[in-house]
Amino acid sequence: MKPSFRSAARLGAPLLVLSLSACASLPAGWGRGAVAEATAARGLSTPEGDAAALSQRLLAQPLGPDEAVSLALLNNPELRATTAGLGFAAAEVYDAARLSNPSLSAARLSSNDPAASRAQLSLGVAVSFTDLLFLPARSRLARAQFETAKLEVADQTLRLAAQVESAWYRLAGAQGTAAMRAAIARAAAASATLAERHQAAGTLSRRALAIEQAAASEAALAAETAGADATEARSALNRLLGLSAEGSDWRIADGLPALPEQEPDRAELLRLAAESRLDLALARQQADRVAATYGLERRSQGLGEIEIGLEHERETDGSRLFGPSLSWQLPLFNWGGGRKAQAEAALQIAEAELRGRELDASNEVAGGLLALQSARRRALRLRDQLIPQREAVVEQTQRELNYMLVGAFELILAKQQEYAAYADYLAAVTDYWVARSELGRAVGRRLPEPPASDQRLDAEALLKPAAVEAEAPAHQHGDAP
Repeated sequence: MKPSFRSAARLGAPLLVLSLSACASLPAGWGRGAVAEATAARGLSTPEGDAAALSQRLLAQPLGPDEAVSLALLNNPELRATTAGLGFAAAEVYDAARLSNPSLSAARLSSNDPAASRAQLSLGVAVSFTDLLFLPARSRLARAQFETAKLEVADQTLRLAAQVESAWYRLAGAQGTAAMRAAIARAAAASATLAERHQAAGTLSRRALAIEQAAASEAALAAETAGADATEARSALNRLLGLSAEGSDWRIADGLPALPEQEPDRAELLRLAAESRLDLALARQQADRVAATYGLERRSQGLGEIEIGLEHERETDGSRLFGPSLSWQLPLFNWGGGRKAQAEAALQIAEAELRGRELDASNEVAGGLLALQSARRRALRLRDQLIPQREAVVEQTQRELNYMLVGAFELILAKQQEYAAYADYLAAVTDYWVARSELGRAVGRRLPEPPASDQRLDAEALLKPAAVEAEAPAHQHGDAP
């Protein structure tokens, strides 16, 4: 029995690899800087600085869409968890640049030979030559996985921004609609009260009174529903912002933006999607990474585990022997065909998924643009046709009432229909801006901002002149409730 000493040492290139791997470190910032650069290139700037202080400053002012997005990027827990997950990919890069730790063994052997002057000591240390051989390839795969992880975080960041934008527009529209429905309910209640007075005076039938009362109840229910929708929209936005129910004492900026004059070009949107969508970039990287893995499996298919080292033997008589050592796991029963087949199947799946993502991108952009155009057409038809027509009806009914050609009920009904047209217009404009946010998500970046406009679609501004007009005829004829 010979004592032996094995050490994981080779001359030349392996020593250089060992020294370089010892100097490798974790990627700076776990790649957060690269994520910020990727989102900035797609029109989204991420806030920097103390999250608590920035959040407090944002909450102290009315939140517009941009401010709401910044607040969500600071506080949304799902995004924070995804960003923290970069640490796992960074750790993989760190580990992949290093060899596996060597194995150390030791044994003390006693001899039954009376001439032996000492016990024999066996020490061994060994590393995997296979591990060393594929260290560069493994490191490249880990870096590719790290790039994928950064793209995934950037993609979720952009998706969250689109979600927050949509939620902000829904809340602004829901609040405007609730104000409109409340105005309709007040007008209906006034009409019902007036009907009660006329019925008590004997100038209105019980059937007509019941119709007015039922209309007032329906209007009140619609106002309650609109108020509940606004509350729900606020809660949804509050959750995306990463705020608790106790921390929801904030308000949004008044009014929806006016419709822009022009819409983006379809061909330009498709081009931007091909360049900007990070899920496409992820699918391409995944296909490239799987292809590299497949190539590695093909090259290493028949290669078993190999260990190399040096042997140092010291005999009991004090003589010493030196020489290299080699151990090789013979691939007699398993030549790696199963691993190769799995890698080939994974490559075909990755290529098919890439094609599917490309189809999804083009169809989502086309569908999003159609939804945007449809909402715009509805909003313009309401603004340019129905609303002027309803206002003309109110104006003419007002004149006829002044000459006692119609009653107050007809004017109040005309007012309710005018308010309903305003509410439909608000809903159409809300749908437009939500569709624009969804189109930006489909394109993979924030769409270029339309020219700035001071005009805001505000429910209170729409209702104020109409409310003043609604009170005038009733007071003139002594019918005001």
